[in-house]
Amino acid sequence: MEAVTQELPTAALSEPLVSGRKTENKSRPIFAQAIMATLVYLTAICNGLTSGYSAVLLPQLRANNSGFEINEEAESWIVSIYIGSTSVGCLLSGVLMHLWGRKRAAQIAVSCVCTGWLLIAITSTSPLMLLGRMLGGLGKGISTPAITFHLEEMADSKLRGTLSACILLTYSGGIMLISLIGTNVSWPIAAGVGAAITFVDLVGYSLLHESPVWLVRNNHINKANEVFRWLWGPNHQVEVETDVQELLKRIKDEEREHTNQMNTSLAFSQKWKQYLRPQVYKPFIIIHIFNIVQIVCGTNLFIFYSVDIISGLKSDGSLDVNLTTILTSTARVVFMAVSCVMLVWIGRRTVCISSGLGSGVSAVLIGTFVYMQSIEAWILIGLVLVYVAFNTYGYFVMPPSMIGEILPSKIRCFAGAYIFTMNDIGMFCATKAFSSVVKTVGIHGIFWIFGVSSLLCSLFIYLMLPETKGRSLVQIEEYFLQPNVLWLTRNK
Repeated sequence: MEAVTQELPTAALSEPLVSGRKTENKSRPIFAQAIMATLVYLTAICNGLTSGYSAVLLPQLRANNSGFEINEEAESWIVSIYIGSTSVGCLLSGVLMHLWGRKRAAQIAVSCVCTGWLLIAITSTSPLMLLGRMLGGLGKGISTPAITFHLEEMADSKLRGTLSACILLTYSGGIMLISLIGTNVSWPIAAGVGAAITFVDLVGYSLLHESPVWLVRNNHINKANEVFRWLWGPNHQVEVETDVQELLKRIKDEEREHTNQMNTSLAFSQKWKQYLRPQVYKPFIIIHIFNIVQIVCGTNLFIFYSVDIISGLKSDGSLDVNLTTILTSTARVVFMAVSCVMLVWIGRRTVCISSGLGSGVSAVLIGTFVYMQSIEAWILIGLVLVYVAFNTYGYFVMPPSMIGEILPSKIRCFAGAYIFTMNDIGMFCATKAFSSVVKTVGIHGIFWIFGVSSLLCSLFIYLMLPETKGRSLVQIEEYFLQPNVLWLTRNK
């Protein structure tokens, strides 16, 4: 099949364009996307089950009647080996997605998780328990980039943001589900339930199509046509052809750029220079900074240390820690759902900037009031809920969701896996340093750090992050071909 040869204008984010002409504002039917999203969400739920399992496992293992010998060293390994293997899984994910595709990488990941659950369910020794936890973390690390890219590369541009954001919502649902299961049954039975749910996901995922982006890039054009026909449904052959030709043209443009910039004799030594082109390094730097900075904004740190943080807000004991913890957890789930709905109508930039401004101002106020020690407990609770709400619907949801959306397809696998890995490493460092930082600056200082970081991140987003709502992945790549660095100076 011949690729379209007419060049696209560089102002790809100013008008929806395909093959150099405006297209009708058509959206893919929701049915096929709903099937795809359901199975992706089931994988996210399985990841949530493994992440939340240690919280219900350790208390049962400490019980005298658990039949399982455990000490503090073993407990720390049960938690840390999961986090460590998740980072390894993220690195492996890039290679697996590049070689075998998003679907196969996800299947390998789910198989690891299912095997890990089975080992935990039948074990009576620490080595098997640790191996099961390691396989669970490895599977989570592999599947997180794989299912995100798989969904984003098959979703309609109008629904892509909402569908991607729901991955985190269902992941949180998995954590809540294992908490409910683990408080009512023994830990081996809970592991067995996890294995059963994961096996259903493995069977379901085998019925899905591979990502058309990967298929086209690996010269499986006929299979890519089949996937687009499944996504569009009958009587949409024109749209199917347009989608395939758009991907083919982008690949042809990349090959032409490569040929123009590198002669044959120097191709091997200068091949690395293709990754220093604006359409590659600009989106990589933007989304990488966004993901790293949000760690300092307190997005996940507040989740991990919520009890310690909340108990330090009032020294006179007038603040109900348990009630506040429950309220913040509820607010987080609610506003994750709100974010999924908002992204149908509101652009990514608006969501991210407002999230940073709201959480930044509220965090600065919390830090100031705690420092002054002259505020009622109910006002502090209200400000904490405002901080959690604003922080959740933008900064918690958007950074990982936009990785697959903003990165160019030629580096999406490796760069995305690298960013996910660096996020895990950054979070590990932040959590390890948190106690020391609190001793140095106090809880009020922590909230000042959260607040200032959130405000600075909003400024960065305002200046640098492009609006991607309603744009195809190819159009987003075309935007970064423009000479501008700032969003405000784009070609309008």
